[in-house]
Parts: sequence; C-alpha cells; structure tokens
Amino acid sequence: MSEISQEVPVTVIDEEHFEKYPDAALLLKCFEVVKDALDVIDEPEYSIEKEDDTHIDLYRAYYALKVLFRRRTGHDARQVAQDHFEAMSRHLLEGKPRPENRIPVVVFPGECLPDEAFAGLTDQQLACAAFNYSDRVRVLIMDHSPRALALDEARTLSIDATTALRLLVLRLSGGSMETMGAGMCRKHGETLQ
Repeated sequence: MSEISQEVPVTVIDEEHFEKYPDAALLLKCFEVVKDALDVIDEPEYSIEKEDDTHIDLYRAYYALKVLFRRRTGHDARQVAQDHFEAMSRHLLEGKPRPENRIPVVVFPGECLPDEAFAGLTDQQLACAAFNYSDRVRVLIMDHSPRALALDEARTLSIDATTALRLLVLRLSGGSMETMGAGMCRKHGETLQ
C-alpha cells in the first residue's frame, strides 16, 4: 500500500501577507501577540525560544505593525526607525544637534480651495461640485484600511465639498446665516405641511 502524501500549505510571514487584512484585524493581532508574550514571561516555567509559537507570533506582530505604519504614513517603519537611530547616534557620538525625530507623513499634493474659487459658479454648478467632491470622499474612505494619502485627499476634498455646499445654501437662503435662520422659523399658526 502506497502512502498518500499531503502537502501542508505554507504561509509566508511578511508584509505582503498582512496587506489583505483591515486595520482593526491587524491591531487585534498585535494586541493578542503582546498579551500572549506577556503571559509567557509571567510564567516562570515557560520561556520564549527561537522559532516557537510565541517567537513566530512576534514576527507576525512586527509585520502587522509595519503594514499599519505604512498605511498611515506612507513610509517604511524600519527605515524611519533606522533614520531616527542614526540621527540620535550622530547627536550622541558627534555632538550634532539633537534630532526632532519626526515621523514623515505623505500628504495630498493639493490644497483646499478658497471660497473665491466657487464664487463664479451657478447654483447648479455649486450643487454638482459639492456632490462630486463628497462622492469622491465616500469612495476614498469606503476602504476599511485607507492609506495615508487617501485619507489626506479625503480631508482636502471634504473641505472643498463643504465650502461649495455652504456657499450654495447661503446663496439660496439670502446670503447670511441670520437670514437663513429667520427663513427657517415658522410663523405663528403655520404647520409643517
């Protein structure tokens, strides 16, 4: 009788593997790994050995954190940490100025538009602009794990959508918040029909 060999699927633990998970799942995984590692440390009869389950889980947490960092900043956590280490070494060993060690964040290259950019638009164009900007924001944030650049673009576009909508509402209601508020008040005896 011949033996039937079953291949066990191999999971490679790297950044690419963790890309498919949303932020919440990655954060939970990191929490669970740290909790388990602390439990091992608290029990004197246990230890963390090379390539045991806890050691492998620490690698999982490492890569999950790298993915989260890149999503939020657009940069590699290992490289940023290395840059900070080198800057601090230059400070301590060479007497260079103390580094600020800021974390770089990718930003959307566009700026929010001023009110004047919308001033010449018709009411219909203002309504379309507000809708188009807000629809683009919706698309950008629908992803469970939007990248830093997408979040910053959504921030910029949501401000533009609000600006266009604000100008349209003010224009349609008489030009000021007071006029708009006065128009919204019911006169004595009026119903909401």
